[in-house]
Amino acid sequence: MQGNPIDDAGALKALLVNRYTGWGYNAYRQENKDRADDLLVRNGVCGLLAEARAALEARASALRRAIAAPSREQPFPGAAERARIRDIESRVRDIEQAEALVRHLPVPENDSTWRRHRSERDFLPRLVQADEGLALHALRLRESARGDNDPGALDGAIAALGEALRERRSLLTMTE
Repeated sequence: MQGNPIDDAGALKALLVNRYTGWGYNAYRQENKDRADDLLVRNGVCGLLAEARAALEARASALRRAIAAPSREQPFPGAAERARIRDIESRVRDIEQAEALVRHLPVPENDSTWRRHRSERDFLPRLVQADEGLALHALRLRESARGDNDPGALDGAIAALGEALRERRSLLTMTE
């Protein structure tokens, strides 16, 4: 069996190996795939939350258009509609906050301090699983926002998403 001619290349071989593995970062290791999956899932969650927010904003805009112009007989029309718009805007702000939290959730870096406290191979799949739970709650929130459901269903979906966010954050603070 003949050896590979690059085996004797010395410094050139080291340069090529480092270029292939990204100067010590190997994109093909499972831990690094899990980090990338975490980012992809959270980006999808943010997309679902943006769709939910857009659906609620469209509903508020439709309510604004439905309010009649003031007249002498009714100088302040649409008091009920304005209250409903304020409720919708409050929920939109809640979704915006959740979206910002999801977008900026930390992912542990590949460093020796982190590895001293946790095994990446065991921990990162749990983190991706928690993010998939976030995606499920974001999907339910989007569907609730798209439908003409009662405000309680929307509040429940927002609360469930907030609980999933707290559970994911608690994963990062737990020690094994």
